[in-house]
Amino acid sequence: MPSFIVKIKLTYIILLACFSALGQDKSFVNMPGKTRIEILGADELVYKQAIGRYQMCKGNVRFKQGSMFMDCDSARFYEDINKIEAFGNIYIRQKDTLNLWGNAVEYDGDTRQAKIMENVKLSDGKMVLTTDQLNYDLVDKIGSYNTGANIVNGKDKMYSDLGTYYSRTKEFFFKDNVKLINPDYTMDCDTLRYNTKSKLASFYGPTYIRSEENTIYCQYGWYNTAKEISQFSRGSYIQGKDNKLVADSMMYFRNTGLGEAFGNLHFEDTSEQISIKGQYGKYERFTKTTLITGKPLAIKNIDGDSFYLKADTFLDLADTSKSQKRMLKAYNHVIAFKSDIQAVADSLVYNFTDSTVGFFKNPVIWTDSNQVSGDTIMVYRNQFGLDRFEAFANAFSIEKDVNGLFNQVKGRRLDGFFTEGRLYKVEVDGNGQSIYYALEEGQKYYGVNEVVCGKMVVRIDTAKRIRSITQISKPKATFYPLEKFPKNKSKLSGFEWKIIFRPTKSLFIN
Repeated sequence: MPSFIVKIKLTYIILLACFSALGQDKSFVNMPGKTRIEILGADELVYKQAIGRYQMCKGNVRFKQGSMFMDCDSARFYEDINKIEAFGNIYIRQKDTLNLWGNAVEYDGDTRQAKIMENVKLSDGKMVLTTDQLNYDLVDKIGSYNTGANIVNGKDKMYSDLGTYYSRTKEFFFKDNVKLINPDYTMDCDTLRYNTKSKLASFYGPTYIRSEENTIYCQYGWYNTAKEISQFSRGSYIQGKDNKLVADSMMYFRNTGLGEAFGNLHFEDTSEQISIKGQYGKYERFTKTTLITGKPLAIKNIDGDSFYLKADTFLDLADTSKSQKRMLKAYNHVIAFKSDIQAVADSLVYNFTDSTVGFFKNPVIWTDSNQVSGDTIMVYRNQFGLDRFEAFANAFSIEKDVNGLFNQVKGRRLDGFFTEGRLYKVEVDGNGQSIYYALEEGQKYYGVNEVVCGKMVVRIDTAKRIRSITQISKPKATFYPLEKFPKNKSKLSGFEWKIIFRPTKSLFIN
């Protein structure tokens, strides 16, 4: 018979004798609800009462308690108090729910608590956690650490100083110096709750999510890493290279590219020098379109001056083609203000490339003492400011002179031209009509001109007086002394002086 077998047998005989001499204490066995730890095997078992009441187990040691199995190189087994101190190549498994590795373990069989140390690794089959020390409750299946841990779950990699893992629910609770790394982004936060099964991450406290496109900040939110859906609130903002969006809360659907912002949103675009406020926003990443509602207000820097815009709805369109054109559309109850032009309309289109503004459906614009209306009005700018306007269909221009009389021009189309912000010429094309009061150098009138012709050109001097009207096609002109001018002809058909609707800056500044 081999000597090591003889040695094991002798050890068992000695152990039995020692336990008999100790009085064969059966109190633990009779404790309800508790199971004793069993030795399934070892190359060598030694019991020495002189060095302590434990068995020294060496070589291929295996223990079992209920559904838990433990392997190790060596162990001290305190059978009377149902405890183990194990060393070297620790491997603990519990059915198919848990695998634990380490270099040393202290295990209490009564409380089913394990303290695993040195090169610790925990896995549930998909997730792998590594740390220096882990406390694990085999009853409730809860593991915790305070020495820092790295976790890998699919493409997600995480780290935190403190943490707890709930094996039953597959949920982690991370605290302090938390970092989540994904191929598309990184997350840094104070506290993170993460479910490895549902892939739902909930974050608390100051949180930063960084990607190549932008940085997201919030103090509360959640992110479903499987469905690519996220929510951010409490001081939330998204910071891009040239823009920043702040709102009470945000939702983002990464797969569809849909982003939504709710409550007190404020969008800043430094590249275009525009700021937009509102209560609700929706962004389509793939089409690069942004919708903003809830009493939106836009402020755009143009030539060092502020252009204010209000409407029921804004739609910001970025051209995805090579031309990279961008437009801002405003719908319903449009109100616009700039120091050199004001307007109201049903809708508006602003072209960021050349600062062209189109006003549609019953628009009215005011420049200095002039009012222009029509079915559609286009306003163009150059490097010096206002360049010209085009008014189409039922076009009508009214200028109120210093004495409160109204100079008027109307036609199918009006083209007005500016110099240094002053309207100096109006061209009329189609069914042209004009009434203007001819002023002398002072404030005395020398008559009233009534003109009807197919085309005309009206020139205005620096004192805002009509100096000449050039009649081009089938002209018909009548000059009246002021006192003989018929009152029923003082206003052309369609005349409406809408000065009460002229916007002021106070409408845009709270």
